[in-house]
Formats: sequence, C-alpha cells, structure tokens
Amino acid sequence: MGDCGVRRTLASAVNLGGLVDHLQHPHFVLALAPAEVAVRAARDTVRAVMEGWDREDVDGDLELITSELVTNAIRYAKAITVVLSLPDATTAMVEVWDDNPDVPAVPTTDLQAESGRGLMLVGALSHSWGCHPTRAGKVTWAQTHTN
Repeated sequence: MGDCGVRRTLASAVNLGGLVDHLQHPHFVLALAPAEVAVRAARDTVRAVMEGWDREDVDGDLELITSELVTNAIRYAKAITVVLSLPDATTAMVEVWDDNPDVPAVPTTDLQAESGRGLMLVGALSHSWGCHPTRAGKVTWAQTHTN
C-alpha cells in the first residue's frame, strides 16, 4: 500500500512468535508502522475483513475500537501488529500487539478533556476487553458480539 503506513510483511512488526499460527478460526494479521495513517489503514482493514467474513453487523463498533487501540499503540510503541479474528459464531475480536511493555491505564478523566477517553470508549463498545504482557511487549484486546 505504498506510503500509507501499512506493511505487507511482519518483518518489522511485533514478533508474535507463532502465537496465531495455531488458530483454527478465521483470523487476519496486519502489520502497521507507528504513524498517524496507521489508524485509518487499520479501520479500513477492519471494515474490509468483516465484510469479507459477512460480519458487517460489527464493523462500525470494531472499527472504532480498533482505531482507539491503534491510536494508543502508535503513541507509545515502535512496532504494531493487529490481529482480527472470529473466535466463535457470535464473537469478533481485535488484538493490538505492540512492543511497549507498559500496560495502559483507564484514566479517570474529565469528560470535557480533548484526550484520554479512548479506553473508556473501548470498554463501552465491547463486551469485554483487556491487556496482558507478552515476550515482546503487550497485547490489548477487545471482543464484540456478532449477530
């Protein structure tokens, strides 16, 4: 995709260490450069992948969730990998892997503030979400229900 921040290979992405190789359910892996254009590329990819999987019912919420998680990752990490998956018939999941080991905190922020509400939004739009450390940094994930 040229200079839009999307990388077609995982060479410079977070090393997933084969963690998605065993997945039996549908999944899609996208490596991103830590640049502002990565947010748009991730949103567009979520829409296209969910449409390809006939899951348009979740693409709007999942796009916004992905946007918030990728926005956080590009602020604090040098390598980002997004994994989209359908763990079961009623769930869509996004995982954002990055090379920064610091676990994000949900701030108790002023609702009028211009930033700091991303994880609150992720929590409101998803039925579950979380973050855990990995060998290379961390993964922040969220799940939504599908129809």
